[in-house]
Amino acid sequence: MEAAALVLPIFLVIGFGFIAARFTLVSDEGINGIDKFAFTFALPALLFRALANTELPTALPWGLWISYYGSVLIVWALGGLLSLYVLRRSAGDSVIVGFGGGFSNTVMLGIPIILTAYGAESEVPLFFILAFHGLTIFTIATFLLESTRPRDGKRLGVAAIVRQSLMGMVKNPVIVALGCGIAFGQTGFAIPVPLDTTLEMFGRSGIPCALFALGATLTRYELKKSIGTASLIAVLKLVVHPLVVFGLATYVFALPPLWIKVTTTMAAMPTGVFAYVLANRYGAAPGAASSAVVLVTALSMITVTIVLNIFI
Repeated sequence: MEAAALVLPIFLVIGFGFIAARFTLVSDEGINGIDKFAFTFALPALLFRALANTELPTALPWGLWISYYGSVLIVWALGGLLSLYVLRRSAGDSVIVGFGGGFSNTVMLGIPIILTAYGAESEVPLFFILAFHGLTIFTIATFLLESTRPRDGKRLGVAAIVRQSLMGMVKNPVIVALGCGIAFGQTGFAIPVPLDTTLEMFGRSGIPCALFALGATLTRYELKKSIGTASLIAVLKLVVHPLVVFGLATYVFALPPLWIKVTTTMAAMPTGVFAYVLANRYGAAPGAASSAVVLVTALSMITVTIVLNIFI
């Protein structure tokens, strides 16, 4: 009951965003503005303020990184192989299917749910997951999709792919806020009161704005296309991924209980909307990616509630 009481308001905000967009109560420009505000100002302010006041562990968390990113690669490979040899999809399509099974909606849903469920103490493992998320996963995805492009298509070299990913990381306000928060925290100074109050005001609006924008943007994707492939992505993302993370974090690396909760809950998040963006850009299973974003997000209300109920 406690987990349901926690999750229901979160998904209600998402639902209100969906309804507002579906019935044009908010214009597309308005939705884009809310999304940009949350991603550029509110969530970065929330994360900067939190990490500026957080003491990080001295040792690098290799167990956490391997538990989370190792599971992403395992699920990605499993999904790609099933798509390639069972569903008989193309190599490019199979990259997207595997990507959808291992790529979590970390910012718009992961941050709000984890911070709400586990409180300020969850910020450290959350930071370590987010710090390299975009650089690692987007680089691998771009490399694989470039490798599977038709022979007559223009390809990017490895150096260009890494360079693009690094530039994307540097321009990402969430990543910049994480890095600046850590750097400021190491100085030992306190955030000046007026600035701290300003950041707190921005931060309070971050979670509801991100959730509302997520619900609104779901109206831009269709559920009816490639529902079979989307169902495979749903099983991989909501069942296999969190189970693999939990197994590695608990039985292989014996992470602290809170870190196990954070990594497993992050893995239980639905497929991020960037899966469709990437699929559409490369023409690789865009219908399946579109359907998966909607289907997995809807089903995650049930599965995330189950995960939180176990941990809380």
